[in-house]
Amino acid sequence: MRKMCETLGYSVLALHRSKIGEITVKDLKIGEWRYLSNKEIKFVK
Repeated sequence: MRKMCETLGYSVLALHRSKIGEITVKDLKIGEWRYLSNKEIKFVK
């Protein structure tokens, strides 16, 4: 998202993603990641 906005000439100060559809990242610290559950994979498909 940052690169896309900067390509369009917008300055990006900070990004925060808390949810994408049914998939949340509320319990993850900065730089952490996790595997998607089977339910989340089905949602993405």
